Amino acid sequence: MASLLAFSSSASGPPPKPSPSHTAPPPPPASSSARASRFRLLLARAAARRDPEPPPQAESEKKSIAVRTGELFLGLSALFIRAGRGTAPVDEVERREGVLWEQRPEDVEAERQRREVATASPGFSFSAAGLLFPYHLGVAQCLLDKGYITERTPLAGSSAGAIICAVIASGNTMQEALQVTKILAEDCRSKGTAFRLGAVLKDVLEKFLPDDLHIRCNGRIRVAITQLSWRPRGLLVDQFDSKEDVINAIITSSFIPGYLAPRPATLFRNRLCVDGGLTLFMPPTSASETVYLQLPFAVPATLF
Repeated sequence: MASLLAFSSSASGPPPKPSPSHTAPPPPPASSSARASRFRLLLARAAARRDPEPPPQAESEKKSIAVRTGELFLGLSALFIRAGRGTAPVDEVERREGVLWEQRPEDVEAERQRREVATASPGFSFSAAGLLFPYHLGVAQCLLDKGYITERTPLAGSSAGAIICAVIASGNTMQEALQVTKILAEDCRSKGTAFRLGAVLKDVLEKFLPDDLHIRCNGRIRVAITQLSWRPRGLLVDQFDSKEDVINAIITSSFIPGYLAPRPATLFRNRLCVDGGLTLFMPPTSASETVYLQLPFAVPATLF
């Protein structure tokens, strides 16, 4: 621009001589100014991309550590289920590598005698159900009313399924169990479930189940547990020393990390264990035939 002005002035007459003491430095070239402006603009855009203002988080996306841990655990369980674990016939499940039997030497003879006197009626296996435990109560009530579950019917369960087996063996009614479930649900709604559900569940079971529970359950119900070693493997428990031993087995079978306690696993008979549904979603019973009750529940039409 300065050169253009000087050229037009020379055409009309001699340009005035500027004072040496007030000579201003020539302005920077237009191309340098444009490059500096573009550079500053690029820096501003890069900063905006690096530190964007976080969008408001929806209420449904705010998940606690317990919820995220539970979702991860249930996802792993779903992978085992989709792979076909827990749905095989009884003889295949019992022969499968990795399934352990929690039986002491003094229990072996009792197991043999129990198998000899087992009736031809089928046993019933209740799948893991989580918070859908009341659904199992309705299923059990229907089978009791129809006479398919009697005092000698073999039972098996994992997680919530193990709880329903203990309730049936205890002799309590399903209506009584439903009322206790409502009390448990109300406590969880008001005080939360994360890291405390195990203690609340244990307290409810101790108050609700009879003192001779272990006698009623021995040889009749099987509780599925997942033992952690170099790889998870199923553990079936059907002999118990006391009521507390039964409740500990049920709590272990229901142990989802982050929900029942603030730790990744729990100890049962000096074994590191978690929820039984991870390896034995529907464990086999001691009967020659087992009816597997999985959510959503479906009963063959021939039963009715």
